[in-house]
Amino acid sequence: MVMAKGNWDYSGEPKLRILSLGAGVQSSTMALMANEGAFGPLPDYAIFADTGWEPKKVYEHLDWLKGQLKYPVLICKNHLKSGSIKQDMIDEVKKEKGFLHIPFFARNTKTNKIGIGPRQCTRNYKITPINRRIRHLVGLKDRQRFPRDIWVEVWVGISTDEAMRMKPSREKWVKNIWPLIDKKMSRQACLDWYEGKNYRRPAKSSCVGCPYHDNTLWNEIKVDTPEEFEEACQLDDMIRDSARNPDIKRYLHRKGVPLRSIDFEELLKKKKKPEDQLDLFNNECEGMCGV
Repeated sequence: MVMAKGNWDYSGEPKLRILSLGAGVQSSTMALMANEGAFGPLPDYAIFADTGWEPKKVYEHLDWLKGQLKYPVLICKNHLKSGSIKQDMIDEVKKEKGFLHIPFFARNTKTNKIGIGPRQCTRNYKITPINRRIRHLVGLKDRQRFPRDIWVEVWVGISTDEAMRMKPSREKWVKNIWPLIDKKMSRQACLDWYEGKNYRRPAKSSCVGCPYHDNTLWNEIKVDTPEEFEEACQLDDMIRDSARNPDIKRYLHRKGVPLRSIDFEELLKKKKKPEDQLDLFNNECEGMCGV
């Protein structure tokens, strides 16, 4: 399935075929299926945009993938400051700027209402670095205009159960395609695809302290990688009073309570409320995280 924008000339072959690699379930499945020729021509490159705060298991899986794929895997950092989303958040809090890239939950202490802040992380730490690397691969400088007879095909690993996340690129010279959608593959179908194959099974790819985690994933992080959970708790503590409005308290968890105070195992034993277990990645409008 293809979504095109504007009147860009998409005739002929793309200059490059780029696989957007998040090293999660869907994009890893897509990458390995492509390696076996399931989608026709191989990608020219897979590009992994490193936020600098990916879980250790994602970096380990990425290293494994590099040894499996016939096509090169490129790793790019974001164009902002330190190259680490975690460090950038720490720096912003210390400067008392008030604006943070991650969509933290905010509780108004006067009304007790909870909202979610604006999100810039996907564009700044995923999409923009990938597009910048593509421009360099094509031979263009950062501000150089893209020739209208050149276009790039970008493969995005979204499955049928997340079809609402399909979006055309904001760049007219990029034509996004969704190979897993074309194969009518759900996330479970991606996991089933690994059965009987000598492949390492991936987990969801997302930043350690992503506010979109559900209670199940938060509990897995707390139990399996306590050092990463502690990193998330430290950032959660730090952002509490970072809003310019003193009535606003910021949190990583959707309930608007300190992360380190939550008994996730107890929550998971109780009857699950839909709002507690909602996978907020489905609201992630760019379709580049969590795959």
